[in-house]
Amino acid sequence: MKWWIRCGVLIAAIFFGIKSVPVIYVSSGDSESTTIHYVALGDSIAYGYGMDDPERESYVGIVRQHLEEKYDYVLGTNLGCNGQRSEELLDILTNPENDNYRKYRTCIQYADIITLSIGSNDLLKLIKLKFNIEEIVEDGGEKYQRACRKFAENFPKIIAVIRDINPDVEIYANNVYNPAKGIPYLASVYQVAEHYICMLNEAFLKDGGYHLVDIKKGFDLQDKSMVKMSLKGTLGGGEIDPHPSKEGHKLIGDLVLKEMAEE
Repeated sequence: MKWWIRCGVLIAAIFFGIKSVPVIYVSSGDSESTTIHYVALGDSIAYGYGMDDPERESYVGIVRQHLEEKYDYVLGTNLGCNGQRSEELLDILTNPENDNYRKYRTCIQYADIITLSIGSNDLLKLIKLKFNIEEIVEDGGEKYQRACRKFAENFPKIIAVIRDINPDVEIYANNVYNPAKGIPYLASVYQVAEHYICMLNEAFLKDGGYHLVDIKKGFDLQDKSMVKMSLKGTLGGGEIDPHPSKEGHKLIGDLVLKEMAEE
Protein backbone atom coordinates (compact mmCIF):
# COMPACT_ATOMS: atom_id res chain seq x y z
CA MET A 1 0.00 0.00 0.00
CA LYS A 2 2.89 2.36 0.76
CA TRP A 3 4.16 2.03 -2.79
CA TRP A 4 0.76 3.11 -4.14
CA ILE A 5 0.87 6.19 -1.90
CA ARG A 6 4.35 7.07 -3.12
CA CYS A 7 3.36 6.65 -6.76
CA GLY A 8 0.28 8.79 -6.24
CA VAL A 9 2.32 11.59 -4.69
CA LEU A 10 4.90 11.51 -7.47
CA ILE A 11 2.21 11.55 -10.19
CA ALA A 12 0.50 14.52 -8.47
CA ALA A 13 3.81 16.35 -8.27
CA ILE A 14 4.43 15.88 -11.98
CA PHE A 15 0.87 16.88 -12.86
CA PHE A 16 0.99 20.11 -10.88
CA GLY A 17 4.57 20.95 -11.84
CA ILE A 18 5.78 20.79 -8.23
CA LYS A 19 9.33 19.70 -7.50
CA SER A 20 8.73 18.99 -3.82
CA VAL A 21 7.07 15.76 -2.66
CA PRO A 22 6.94 14.07 0.75
CA VAL A 23 10.02 12.46 2.27
CA ILE A 24 10.46 8.90 1.07
CA TYR A 25 12.34 6.27 3.06
CA VAL A 26 13.31 3.25 0.96
CA SER A 27 14.90 0.34 2.80
CA SER A 28 16.98 -2.29 1.06
CA GLY A 29 18.57 -4.84 3.36
CA ASP A 30 20.48 -2.96 6.01
CA SER A 31 20.58 0.36 4.11
CA GLU A 32 18.10 3.22 4.09
CA SER A 33 17.85 6.00 1.50
CA THR A 34 16.56 9.40 2.57
CA THR A 35 15.07 12.22 0.55
CA ILE A 36 14.93 15.77 1.92
CA HIS A 37 12.72 18.54 0.57
CA TYR A 38 14.14 22.06 0.62
CA VAL A 39 12.03 25.09 -0.33
CA ALA A 40 13.37 28.65 -0.61
CA LEU A 41 10.87 31.50 -0.19
CA GLY A 42 11.33 35.22 -0.53
CA ASP A 43 12.74 37.97 -2.67
CA SER A 44 15.57 38.45 -5.16
CA ILE A 45 18.18 37.44 -2.57
CA ALA A 46 16.63 33.98 -2.43
CA TYR A 47 16.27 34.05 -6.23
CA GLY A 48 20.00 34.68 -6.59
CA TYR A 49 19.70 37.92 -8.54
CA GLY A 50 23.01 39.12 -9.95
CA MET A 51 24.85 35.83 -9.67
CA ASP A 52 26.44 34.37 -12.80
CA ASP A 53 25.46 30.88 -11.66
CA PRO A 54 22.60 31.19 -9.14
CA GLU A 55 22.26 27.41 -8.86
CA ARG A 56 25.71 27.23 -7.27
CA GLU A 57 26.64 30.76 -6.16
CA SER A 58 23.47 31.96 -4.43
CA TYR A 59 23.00 31.20 -0.76
CA VAL A 60 20.09 28.92 -1.67
CA GLY A 61 22.38 26.98 -4.00
CA ILE A 62 25.04 26.77 -1.31
CA VAL A 63 22.55 25.40 1.23
CA ARG A 64 21.21 22.91 -1.30
CA GLN A 65 24.71 21.66 -2.15
CA HIS A 66 25.41 21.10 1.55
CA LEU A 67 22.18 19.14 1.92
CA GLU A 68 23.14 17.04 -1.10
CA GLU A 69 26.32 16.03 0.71
CA LYS A 70 24.34 15.07 3.80
CA TYR A 71 21.31 13.28 2.31
CA ASP A 72 20.92 10.72 -0.44
CA TYR A 73 18.59 12.86 -2.51
CA VAL A 74 17.53 16.48 -2.25
CA LEU A 75 14.41 17.85 -3.93
CA GLY A 76 14.82 21.61 -4.10
CA THR A 77 12.31 24.28 -5.10
CA ASN A 78 13.40 27.91 -5.27
CA LEU A 79 10.34 30.18 -5.14
CA GLY A 80 12.39 33.35 -4.75
CA CYS A 81 10.87 36.24 -6.70
CA ASN A 82 12.60 39.48 -7.65
CA GLY A 83 11.15 42.46 -5.83
CA GLN A 84 8.82 40.46 -3.62
CA ARG A 85 7.51 42.27 -0.54
CA SER A 86 6.07 40.73 2.60
CA GLU A 87 2.52 41.73 1.67
CA GLU A 88 2.90 39.98 -1.69
CA LEU A 89 4.18 36.75 -0.15
CA LEU A 90 1.39 36.84 2.42
CA ASP A 91 -1.18 37.28 -0.34
CA ILE A 92 0.21 34.28 -2.23
CA LEU A 93 -0.06 32.13 0.89
CA THR A 94 -3.55 33.23 1.95
CA ASN A 95 -5.48 34.27 -1.15
CA PRO A 96 -6.95 31.33 -3.13
CA GLU A 97 -7.45 33.68 -6.09
CA ASN A 98 -3.70 34.26 -6.36
CA ASP A 99 -2.20 32.35 -9.30
CA ASN A 100 0.61 30.97 -7.12
CA TYR A 101 -1.53 30.05 -4.10
CA ARG A 102 -1.78 26.33 -4.83
CA LYS A 103 1.83 25.91 -5.95
CA TYR A 104 3.34 27.63 -2.91
CA ARG A 105 1.12 25.85 -0.41
CA THR A 106 1.81 22.45 -1.94
CA CYS A 107 5.56 23.04 -1.84
CA ILE A 108 5.33 24.16 1.80
CA GLN A 109 3.14 21.20 2.72
CA TYR A 110 5.84 18.72 1.65
CA ALA A 111 8.90 20.70 2.74
CA ASP A 112 11.31 19.54 5.44
CA ILE A 113 13.37 22.75 5.39
CA ILE A 114 12.36 26.27 4.37
CA THR A 115 14.64 29.29 4.09
CA LEU A 116 13.01 32.70 3.97
CA SER A 117 14.42 36.05 2.80
CA ILE A 118 11.82 38.79 3.07
CA GLY A 119 11.61 42.40 4.23
CA SER A 120 14.25 44.24 2.21
CA ASN A 121 11.83 45.36 -0.49
CA ASP A 122 9.36 46.63 2.08
CA LEU A 123 11.85 49.45 2.58
CA LEU A 124 13.73 49.53 -0.72
CA LYS A 125 10.57 50.10 -2.76
CA LEU A 126 10.50 53.53 -1.07
CA ILE A 127 14.12 54.46 -1.61
CA LYS A 128 15.06 56.63 -4.54
CA LEU A 129 18.58 57.40 -3.48
CA LYS A 130 19.32 61.11 -3.91
CA PHE A 131 22.70 62.67 -3.44
CA ASN A 132 20.99 65.15 -1.09
CA ILE A 133 20.68 63.00 2.04
CA GLU A 134 18.72 65.67 3.91
CA GLU A 135 15.96 65.30 1.35
CA ILE A 136 15.74 61.58 2.07
CA VAL A 137 15.36 62.23 5.78
CA GLU A 138 12.75 64.95 5.31
CA ASP A 139 10.64 63.09 2.75
CA GLY A 140 11.10 59.51 3.89
CA GLY A 141 10.81 59.38 7.66
CA GLU A 142 7.12 58.68 8.15
CA LYS A 143 6.66 56.39 5.15
CA TYR A 144 9.67 54.31 6.23
CA GLN A 145 8.22 53.96 9.72
CA ARG A 146 4.89 52.98 8.22
CA ALA A 147 6.61 50.31 6.10
CA CYS A 148 8.36 48.92 9.18
CA ARG A 149 5.09 48.75 11.10
CA LYS A 150 3.40 46.98 8.20
CA PHE A 151 6.20 44.44 7.99
CA ALA A 152 5.86 43.82 11.72
CA GLU A 153 2.25 42.85 11.01
CA ASN A 154 2.97 40.74 7.93
CA PHE A 155 5.98 38.73 9.07
CA PRO A 156 4.38 36.81 11.98
CA LYS A 157 1.38 36.10 9.75
CA ILE A 158 3.67 34.58 7.13
CA ILE A 159 5.29 32.34 9.74
CA ALA A 160 1.89 31.38 11.16
CA VAL A 161 0.53 30.40 7.73
CA ILE A 162 3.60 28.28 6.97
CA ARG A 163 3.23 26.60 10.36
CA ASP A 164 -0.46 26.00 9.72
CA ILE A 165 0.29 24.33 6.38
CA ASN A 166 3.21 22.31 7.72
CA PRO A 167 3.63 22.19 11.52
CA ASP A 168 6.81 20.11 11.35
CA VAL A 169 8.87 22.08 8.83
CA GLU A 170 12.09 23.76 9.97
CA ILE A 171 12.02 27.46 9.01
CA TYR A 172 15.19 29.57 8.74
CA ALA A 173 14.39 33.28 8.33
CA ASN A 174 17.05 35.83 7.39
CA ASN A 175 16.80 39.33 8.76
CA VAL A 176 17.76 42.40 6.74
CA TYR A 177 21.30 43.77 6.37
CA ASN A 178 22.43 47.34 5.72
CA PRO A 179 23.68 47.47 2.10
CA ALA A 180 25.69 50.66 2.67
CA LYS A 181 27.94 48.99 5.27
CA GLY A 182 31.62 49.22 4.39
CA ILE A 183 31.23 51.78 1.56
CA PRO A 184 32.95 55.01 2.64
CA TYR A 185 31.25 57.37 0.18
CA LEU A 186 27.84 56.13 1.42
CA ALA A 187 28.55 56.78 5.10
CA SER A 188 25.68 59.25 5.43
CA VAL A 189 23.34 56.85 3.65
CA TYR A 190 24.44 54.10 6.03
CA GLN A 191 23.34 56.10 9.05
CA VAL A 192 19.89 56.81 7.65
CA ALA A 193 19.37 53.25 6.44
CA GLU A 194 20.64 51.80 9.72
CA HIS A 195 17.88 53.47 11.70
CA TYR A 196 15.05 52.03 9.63
CA ILE A 197 16.64 48.64 9.04
CA CYS A 198 17.06 48.15 12.77
CA MET A 199 13.44 49.21 13.21
CA LEU A 200 12.31 46.70 10.60
CA ASN A 201 14.46 43.92 12.09
CA GLU A 202 12.66 44.27 15.41
CA ALA A 203 9.88 42.20 13.84
CA PHE A 204 12.21 39.21 13.74
CA LEU A 205 12.77 39.39 17.48
CA LYS A 206 9.12 39.25 18.51
CA ASP A 207 7.95 36.06 16.85
CA GLY A 208 8.68 32.39 17.47
CA GLY A 209 8.22 29.28 15.40
CA TYR A 210 11.37 29.69 13.29
CA HIS A 211 15.15 29.95 13.46
CA LEU A 212 16.50 33.48 13.10
CA VAL A 213 19.57 33.77 10.87
CA ASP A 214 21.20 37.06 11.86
CA ILE A 215 22.47 38.24 8.48
CA LYS A 216 22.61 41.82 9.75
CA LYS A 217 25.16 40.92 12.41
CA GLY A 218 27.12 38.75 10.00
CA PHE A 219 27.46 41.54 7.45
CA ASP A 220 28.25 44.14 10.13
CA LEU A 221 31.20 42.07 11.34
CA GLN A 222 32.88 42.15 7.93
CA ASP A 223 35.58 44.70 7.18
CA LYS A 224 34.52 45.08 3.55
CA SER A 225 31.20 45.41 1.79
CA MET A 226 29.31 42.17 1.09
CA VAL A 227 27.06 43.65 -1.62
CA LYS A 228 27.28 44.48 -5.31
CA MET A 229 26.50 48.11 -4.56
CA SER A 230 25.78 50.37 -7.50
CA LEU A 231 23.86 53.57 -8.10
CA LYS A 232 21.58 53.42 -11.10
CA GLY A 233 20.23 56.59 -12.65
CA THR A 234 21.37 60.02 -13.69
CA LEU A 235 23.43 62.52 -11.76
CA GLY A 236 21.36 64.13 -9.04
CA GLY A 237 19.33 61.05 -8.29
CA GLY A 238 19.47 57.31 -8.52
CA GLU A 239 18.32 54.03 -7.12
CA ILE A 240 20.10 51.70 -4.76
CA ASP A 241 21.01 48.20 -5.97
CA PRO A 242 21.99 46.38 -2.78
CA HIS A 243 22.08 42.69 -3.76
CA PRO A 244 24.74 40.50 -2.14
CA SER A 245 27.98 39.87 -3.95
CA LYS A 246 29.26 36.33 -4.48
CA GLU A 247 31.08 36.67 -1.15
CA GLY A 248 27.88 37.98 0.43
CA HIS A 249 25.89 34.97 -0.72
CA LYS A 250 28.62 32.69 0.57
CA LEU A 251 28.42 34.39 3.96
CA ILE A 252 24.61 34.10 4.05
CA GLY A 253 24.84 30.42 3.13
CA ASP A 254 27.41 29.79 5.85
CA LEU A 255 25.24 31.56 8.44
CA VAL A 256 22.17 29.53 7.47
CA LEU A 257 24.15 26.28 7.66
CA LYS A 258 25.61 27.30 11.02
CA GLU A 259 22.10 27.85 12.38
CA MET A 260 21.04 24.46 10.99
CA ALA A 261 23.98 22.77 12.72
CA GLU A 262 23.05 24.33 16.07
CA GLU A 263 19.62 22.69 16.26
